[in-house]
Amino acid sequence: MDPVRNPFAPGAGTRPPELAGRDDLVERAEVALDRIALGRPARSFVLYGLRGVGKTVLLGKIRQDAESRGLQAVRIEAPEDRSLPAILAAPLRAMLLKLDRMESAKSGARRALAALASFAKLKLRYSDIEVSLDFDPLPGVADSGDLEVDLSELLLAVGEAAKERGTAVILCIDELQYVRERLCCITTDRHIAVFT
Repeated sequence: MDPVRNPFAPGAGTRPPELAGRDDLVERAEVALDRIALGRPARSFVLYGLRGVGKTVLLGKIRQDAESRGLQAVRIEAPEDRSLPAILAAPLRAMLLKLDRMESAKSGARRALAALASFAKLKLRYSDIEVSLDFDPLPGVADSGDLEVDLSELLLAVGEAAKERGTAVILCIDELQYVRERLCCITTDRHIAVFT
């Protein structure tokens, strides 16, 4: 085959011209997104497989499909040696501030930002960049110190903020295997879903 015209273009996250053999996965994700858009429960996805089989490409397709439905999709890359609160804090803060700018979501988004401040409990520093949460923590929400409980409370607060705005939040987390904490399950509600 001519190497210039060959449709196979290997590369991390590079979308091929066609997602051959992925119709079932794409359809299952579309059904989940449609259910979420209607405020109905749907299961979160965990895509797994060997390096180079297209997990990142599929995650990108799910994120694009979510955005085309008017849902709030957040792309998160999990680098090695970072905690789950560290990888979630900055992207969730940006998304909640976006929701906060939408007039009808102010109270829910501000509550979720306060829950995020409780969850993160610190300033996040990476190299020469520091991210701080400029909201006072919400006592009693996402501040127990138990990651599974706190993460569930945080995601419920984010889901409530999205529901108040008439949308849902989709977290697309790539390379989750690098996160030190291991969670056996992530609790979500009808207005937030996690795709990894």
